[in-house]
Amino acid sequence: MKLLRAAIVIFLLMQICKIASAQNKAAITTDELVKKFEYYSAKKQQGVLFAHFDKNIYTSNEYIWFTAYLLKDTSDRNNVLSVAMINDNDRTVVLKDKFVMDGGYSSGNIFLPDTVPPGNYSFMLYTNTVANGQPENVFIQPVTVKGTSQLSYTASLLLKDTDKIAPAAGRKVLLVAEAPGTGLISGATVSYYLGDKLSPIMAGTVKTDAAGQYLFTIPNKGITLANNVLQVKVSYGGEVKDIKLALPVQKNVPVVKFYPEGGNLSDGITSVVGWEVKNREGAYYATKGTLYKDDKPVDTVSTNVYGMGKFTLLPNQESHYYVKLVDNPDSVYNLPKTLSNSPVVTIASSIVNDTLKLVVKNKLPAKFYVLVHNYQQTFASFPVQADADGKTVNINLKDVPRGFAEVTILDSLQQPYAERLFFAHYSQRNTLNVVTDNSEYKPRQKVSVKLDITGADGKKPTDGFVSIACVQANRLDANKTMDIESYSYLNNELGAFPVKQNYLSGSATDKAFLENMLLIKGWRRYTWNELVQTTANDAVKKDESLIFTGNITHLNKPIKKAVNYAVIRDSSRSSFTSLANGNFTLANKNMYVTENEKVRIFAAGIDGDEYFFNLLDPYVKTNKQLADHYELPYYNYALVNEKKTAPESLKGFEHAIQLKEVRIMGANDTLMNACGDYYCINGILNCPNHHHDAQNKIPVKGKTYYLFNPLTEAKKPFVYKGCNPDDDDAVKGFNGIHYNMEFYPADYALDNPSEPEYISTVYWNHLYSVSPDNTAEISFYTSDITGAFKIIVQGTTDKGVVYGEKSFTVSK
Repeated sequence: MKLLRAAIVIFLLMQICKIASAQNKAAITTDELVKKFEYYSAKKQQGVLFAHFDKNIYTSNEYIWFTAYLLKDTSDRNNVLSVAMINDNDRTVVLKDKFVMDGGYSSGNIFLPDTVPPGNYSFMLYTNTVANGQPENVFIQPVTVKGTSQLSYTASLLLKDTDKIAPAAGRKVLLVAEAPGTGLISGATVSYYLGDKLSPIMAGTVKTDAAGQYLFTIPNKGITLANNVLQVKVSYGGEVKDIKLALPVQKNVPVVKFYPEGGNLSDGITSVVGWEVKNREGAYYATKGTLYKDDKPVDTVSTNVYGMGKFTLLPNQESHYYVKLVDNPDSVYNLPKTLSNSPVVTIASSIVNDTLKLVVKNKLPAKFYVLVHNYQQTFASFPVQADADGKTVNINLKDVPRGFAEVTILDSLQQPYAERLFFAHYSQRNTLNVVTDNSEYKPRQKVSVKLDITGADGKKPTDGFVSIACVQANRLDANKTMDIESYSYLNNELGAFPVKQNYLSGSATDKAFLENMLLIKGWRRYTWNELVQTTANDAVKKDESLIFTGNITHLNKPIKKAVNYAVIRDSSRSSFTSLANGNFTLANKNMYVTENEKVRIFAAGIDGDEYFFNLLDPYVKTNKQLADHYELPYYNYALVNEKKTAPESLKGFEHAIQLKEVRIMGANDTLMNACGDYYCINGILNCPNHHHDAQNKIPVKGKTYYLFNPLTEAKKPFVYKGCNPDDDDAVKGFNGIHYNMEFYPADYALDNPSEPEYISTVYWNHLYSVSPDNTAEISFYTSDITGAFKIIVQGTTDKGVVYGEKSFTVSK
């Protein structure tokens, strides 16, 4: 017994010595840790890009309106916003444009032609600043394109073999193309691939047979959950249909993950364990399961409709814990391994206002350090003495900004043992109330709207801008809707969330949802590792930007001396000189033009027409790179026993004549084609002296026009080769960076046409000034569409981001 007591005394003395040594080392390295945060913050310093689109369901021949906000970046480095529309089926860039960004704001519009087939698309937006060749600020907005009810034909995929185990000869999938009222379509071109487009399992181009069908035989080898989607593009009569079908795999195993609070299970310490369940396509779903300890059931666990749940567990290091799902009893999902003598941090409520209460437990008495931070700056750092009973700590959050922050538990060597995410000052929310003069209106009736914006401090904002949209409610898909408040505080920080209507409304449901999310995503181990490895060199940020570069040749041969040239955009002219080898660069501001206009470059001198200009648009390459590698949004693909994909036509237009949404810009708006090409009264193609002239006309392919050099005043004949929006050359002009255009809503008090006007976006204001001098009142008219409409207002003020919405109905 004496020997045992002596051993215990020696052990305790050794522990005291270790703690004293650790305290000394921690005191030395605290300043270094603060520096690490400074370096990491400088390394990661970038803005948060968000875009407000007027809606997310479009039909052909509409304008797509948007406003982009660059938050958390007050520099003037970002002066271009690139917008690319990408087909989610094959990752092709179907539309693209560039817009001027000024002061962190950019807005614009893109016309959606009927050459873009119905389907799922993603708008990829990014600014001109880059790091390591990649854009720093990127935002993705999923959208849907639907046709009207007047479809020339339909296409569907039918899985003939629905068994879980595929036949030896492979799966059979039947494609059927048919025209309503006229029968089956033969000879339609069918392009397809299975799996990833860049490395498909199978791909090819075929034709439908006399019965309007084609039977695919899908080999069994290589079909997994990651590449089981058959993508098909059907082309017939100039109309394209994109459809897809998810093939069953032999083992359909849900994805289950466990997240012990703080990061680890610790022997003998009760822990809260968060867990999530997704299906094979990545969608969260509700389920139940049984928790086992050493092959004995000990608890029943479940997830909610968002695929999230939690349970408590007193783990033993010698035991094995796992879960079996009721809908997949053959699979075993193991919990993380239980560690010995590892601290556990518990936060009863992570949605807090001014004070955070946490408990730190450790099986053996030990000293740890609590660090409160947001991976950009530290707010508090102090030691705690923890034991198995736990040490309760109350942290004042007065210096912590609203939003996410972390509590990290460190040992004396600055190694993280536990980490927990929380949301500070949750209730300190700016409010934006949208008030209409009525809740129900008639077609073509005036709607009056008042905006009431109040900061969390109870005071009105004195500066800022908001964008305002009023659209038909069925043009807003909740699965693809994002708001600036949730995005800046939640999605941007933690990635994709399960879809729900609100995240920050303050309701009990919203709070419970966020509690689960913060528990599941509260341990960012790899972020910490990256932080502690950051050095002062990482904090040195280079201002890199996408730039336009070009080269000049003389009669298609390289030049050996500098050339003087002029850049003409709209009505302005700027002179420059190339390098001796003909290379040159153009600053972004020298590419700014109004919508549909081109940038034209001419060499000076009497022989100027002998010089050819090649200009490289860096955004074309970047669009392609981003399209090839971005993570596709989850969609509810057609599964087993489903014959068709989602309806291509938009419900509610069955008996309506779909008209183009046009902006009232003058009679000459239609006197240029999709490429912005026109010719003036003198027959000069894209004449720089006749911008928007009322007598301009659309050029015809194969006809001869003249090219005019305003520097030499010489003109020469040119055979027009037709419109191709991807053409970008000195003959017709280069695609520039566009200024935004105004949306002109209908005013039926001034012009009340007899023809029906089915306009789904009845009002759009890209930047409405928020200031004490502004009355915050707007008005507009409803169109001839009846049903539910929604007003959405969002933006940024000197009080922070704001969001508000209001619904009303239109009835006859």
